[in-house]
Parts: sequence; structure tokens; C-alpha cells
Amino acid sequence: MTRRFTPLTNALALLCPSLALLCPSLAHAASGFATPPGDFPERQDEPRPPRDDFEPYAEPPPNDDFEPEESAFRLSTGPVLRATREHADGGFTAAVDIGAKAAGARFAGSWVRTGSDRGLSQYDAQLWLDFGAQQRLHPILAAGAGLARLESNDALGALRGSTLGIGTLRGTLEYVLPIREANARAGLDVEGALPAIRGSNAPDVNGWVLITARVGIGF
Repeated sequence: MTRRFTPLTNALALLCPSLALLCPSLAHAASGFATPPGDFPERQDEPRPPRDDFEPYAEPPPNDDFEPEESAFRLSTGPVLRATREHADGGFTAAVDIGAKAAGARFAGSWVRTGSDRGLSQYDAQLWLDFGAQQRLHPILAAGAGLARLESNDALGALRGSTLGIGTLRGTLEYVLPIREANARAGLDVEGALPAIRGSNAPDVNGWVLITARVGIGF
């Protein structure tokens, strides 16, 4: 039986031996190329170290550059203790300070046991000097004058009142509280009062000391 070779059969017969010779050459050539540096690790079986893209949150350092706020108008209030040679009585005080720098004025009122035989209502105005301006601690010296309304019992036991003109001298130590954007202060006052003008029906008193603990805020 005679085989017939078509042109396609002849082409395949020539191509197959050529591919068989070419494949080993391509495999040998591919094995000779080096791995490009930086693209892959030297050993593909070693895992890469994990990458931490998130840094831990660090709190900002504390801000210690606190500067006390200054204000030209301050209100303060607190308890007061009136001390004399015979007695010590408690009460209430309120004050208004005007002045933002090293000098200013204060208008204050104190009320101790009003309506009793040892009642005191004191109103005074003072000029003060601040030796710690723009600092946290404020030593203050003040002097002024005012009026005091004293209450006592007369010979018949009835309650009577008398008014005195007084001179005052005050020493204060104030501390600026660490509250930003507010001139808040805590203070301790020691104030002495001496009668300067006495009426005919005024009781015979030598003077007294007012000790005050205050908290105030500026505007």
C-alpha cells in the first residue's frame, strides 16, 4: 500500500525534530539568568518580616509654660474670722479688686455675727501694692479706711448699734490657680482695724483683726 504525503504532513515531519532539539537549549539558557537584586529575597522559602505601618500613639509632653492671666476686675469671697482680746467670731466677707498690674484698689465688706451683741459690719476701701505681679504667688500690702458698725447691749440689755471710722492695714498672700484663660486666685488675708473716729455712744474698743480665706476670679 502506497502512503501519500501531503504538504502539511511534510511540514510537521520537519518541525517535530527541530522542537525536540530546541527545548533543552531553552531550558539551559533560562537557568543561566541571575535573579535581579532587590526584587526578591535570596531564598524564596524564607518569610519576610512583618511590616508595622502603625506607630504607637505618643502623648504630647506636658505644657509647663503656664502664664497667669491678668485681669483688671476681680471678685472674691470667703469666710472671715474676727479676733479681739475677748472673743473670736466667724462670718462672711466679699471684695472687689480693681487693677491688673502692681497697684490697685479694693472695696470690701465683712459681716460677723450681725444682729447679736457682738455683731460687726465693716466696709472699707484700700490701696494695695502687689510685689508678685505677673507671677503665680502674689504678696500684697494694702492700707485704707472705712466704716464699722458695732452692735452691743446697753445697760438695760437692749441691742444697740454704733458707727466708727476705722483705719485698716492688710497683708495678703494670693496664689494663681492653674486654670487657663481665667484669673482664678486663692488668698489669705490678715487685716487689722483700729478705731479712728468714735461717736459719743460708741463702745470702748481697742481694735480687732480679721483673718480671711478667699477664692476669687477675674474678668
